Amino acid sequence: MLRLRAWRVRGTVSSAVLIAGFLAGCLGGSEATTTTTVEPTPTRPAPAPTTTLAPAQGAVFSPEFIQGAIPGAELVLLVGNTDPEAGPLMVTAEATNATVTIEPSTVGGAEVAEVTVVPAPTDVEVEMAIRIDAVHGEETSSSTWTVNVVPWQDDRGAQARDILGLYTSWLAENRPDLGVTPATDFEGTFVAPQLLVVSHYAFFSEEWELGLSWHIMLPPDDFSELYLRPRSELRPTMAFRIESWQTALQSGSAEIGEVPPPAEVVR
Repeated sequence: MLRLRAWRVRGTVSSAVLIAGFLAGCLGGSEATTTTTVEPTPTRPAPAPTTTLAPAQGAVFSPEFIQGAIPGAELVLLVGNTDPEAGPLMVTAEATNATVTIEPSTVGGAEVAEVTVVPAPTDVEVEMAIRIDAVHGEETSSSTWTVNVVPWQDDRGAQARDILGLYTSWLAENRPDLGVTPATDFEGTFVAPQLLVVSHYAFFSEEWELGLSWHIMLPPDDFSELYLRPRSELRPTMAFRIESWQTALQSGSAEIGEVPPPAEVVR
């Protein structure tokens, strides 16, 4: 299980929060809650991931779209409260054919919470519906996603860690202020399996989410990018790029440049 923490947002941050009215009685503190749903059932291939938003005052959800999932891979959705003066956000969530963990279930102040959805094992493609409900003062909002769960294995982790090592070595030397080094303990999860050609993997430490993407092509067209999101923020705050990750791995060194961060995390 990834380390799940609520963080205080620096400055003004758009935050996403989904909350159920029926959870209003559970406003007690920031304990994580877990929900287990039924076993997967076969379904036809689902349409492209979509989300329906009914935002409440001060509630923000991220990301907008989820590009598929695989069984057992942790899918982390972000929830925030950008209007603490209106009171805390009471958050509940559910998903079909999955387990759901929320931490915290009450988001006070300018904080970020993480909702982790883990699809159940399946040998066939199934459709997973995710819903997050939120109550903020007298307002209630909901966000829903429809996600294809494809019966794939995580065959990207080893390669992802090799490429991540290029970045962490460079960051340790060139950006020591970030505290990201090859010795930093990261837990990883395969994300966005339906985004083809470019693979995606998310790594989590106590302080950071590192979102890695790499182009599955021959040099010199095999670029890679890495965004960094402090776990106190809803969105990535910086990003870096390698023009050819295979060349960098073969040579043992990488030329890395800073690029604009994406607008939201990749899932």
